[in-house]
Amino acid sequence: MEDLKQAYAALGLPETATKEELEHRYYLLVRRARAQKMREASEPLDPEEVVDIDAVTEAYRFIRDYEENKAKEEFNQQAYGKFKGMADKAQRWDHFFHYYKFHILIGIILLALIGYGIKSYADHRAEQERLAKLPPPDVTVMFYGSFFYGEGFGSDTEPLAEDIRKPFPDWKRVVANLTYIPTEMKSEQDMALIQKGLIVMIDDKSDLFIVDKTNFNKLAPQEAFLPLDSSSDPAVQELLKSGAVLKAKTDEDPTERPYGIDLSGTALAKSLGVNGTDGYIAAIRTHAKNVGNAAKLIQHYLNQPQ
Repeated sequence: MEDLKQAYAALGLPETATKEELEHRYYLLVRRARAQKMREASEPLDPEEVVDIDAVTEAYRFIRDYEENKAKEEFNQQAYGKFKGMADKAQRWDHFFHYYKFHILIGIILLALIGYGIKSYADHRAEQERLAKLPPPDVTVMFYGSFFYGEGFGSDTEPLAEDIRKPFPDWKRVVANLTYIPTEMKSEQDMALIQKGLIVMIDDKSDLFIVDKTNFNKLAPQEAFLPLDSSSDPAVQELLKSGAVLKAKTDEDPTERPYGIDLSGTALAKSLGVNGTDGYIAAIRTHAKNVGNAAKLIQHYLNQPQ
């Protein structure tokens, strides 16, 4: 088929025919061709009336392709005509982003995750190098229980550590942390916090634990803390003379032994800004490195009534 006029003539349509008229005429000729093919076996057909289905189909496709190409050109002119000489490149870029936008988005997300991972690793290394330059801690303290400090979970505890160190001018450094443990499990979040607390108890190497009554009653029988009467440190022996000693039994030893010192009636909470509703009990961790300093810290608050 050489031109549009010839194609319309093959279908018996004017060049002004609409798309609906084109479709209607084509399918009409297709049905007529099928009917003629079924009749030709029984009666001769007038050659002038025979529908050449191949020519009809070729003409129909020519017109259809012409209209589609014309519509594309009009769209491209509207969408990319403003780019003038760069229209072809703009069109290719548009098609590229259309078909690969999800791949590009996933790639951006992956790059962001990789960048975040690299930054996190670099920050961790920098923090480790910073800590390595600091003097070893004179004592490490963990507040473990239904305690709040600062603005909530994840608050910076360096000010807390500094407040603990202030009464001891000879100490160079104190490390303090806080792990919130709900006294009751009322939600999935509470369950997650309790599970996190169990991991902390396994991994944490703090010298001194300040726990609430609920957690002291859970942890002391599990031998998480040092029996105070097993230490020969003078500062620990001094603690045993106080009336704030708390005892507990373990599964291995049915005899009650001193595991904690009740600091609930002292100025600890007020002076350090740690809030709680279930008491404050000091207990030295089993195998603590700084047993003597932990005991001195406990004694300091015993000497400061509320």
